[in-house]
Amino acid sequence: MDIYWLGHASFRLRSATTGLSIVTDPYGANAGLGMQIDPRQIVDVVAVTVSHDDPMHNNPTDLSGGPRVFDTPGEYEFQGITIRAVMTALPDGAARSRRNVAYTIAVDGISVCHLGNIAKPLTAQQIDLIGPADVVLAPAGGEEHNLLSHRAVNQTAQQLDAHWLVPMHYRAPGEPSEIMPADPNAFLRELGVADGSLQPQARMQVTRNNLPASLQVGLLTPQIRSR
Repeated sequence: MDIYWLGHASFRLRSATTGLSIVTDPYGANAGLGMQIDPRQIVDVVAVTVSHDDPMHNNPTDLSGGPRVFDTPGEYEFQGITIRAVMTALPDGAARSRRNVAYTIAVDGISVCHLGNIAKPLTAQQIDLIGPADVVLAPAGGEEHNLLSHRAVNQTAQQLDAHWLVPMHYRAPGEPSEIMPADPNAFLRELGVADGSLQPQARMQVTRNNLPASLQVGLLTPQIRSR
């Protein structure tokens, strides 16, 4: 499987076997992010997952080909892709309309968990429903941005038996200054990663044969274009 970060919370998971892709949390022009997904990254998209109903996370209409949209909890099989989706707990006092769905998507024998805008730790039952996952895609904002704390993200990745933890949902080049956090540095420090020690990659290639023995942190460069 090839993993590309498309900016914000959007990723492309491309099957190395079939060439087909699934996109998570696509955003559109009305999201106010000041950028667009690189059009070269949204070809052969057969499925889309949406963690919650927000313009920054829910705009499948810009993806050609009429991909199938998954936006509710459940377990699904579609064109060789397996999807397990679980609703996570809402922040205290939050309206039900802010519900968040976490997904584990299996392609080419590799499972990737996209946590969405998770704010509360997963319960043991939710871990059992959505895990295990080889790769965890997690928001980097922490509690100050009403998201899961950095420490809890690390713990969640370990509970899911992950080999890779990839931060998302931080400011990409070209995004407006109100998108926070500005970078993943605080997230990385909490996980014991020294500043500047990780070089972002345009693509993460993941196979059963190249999974690290213990949890590692990976950085991706956003595949975007300024509007």
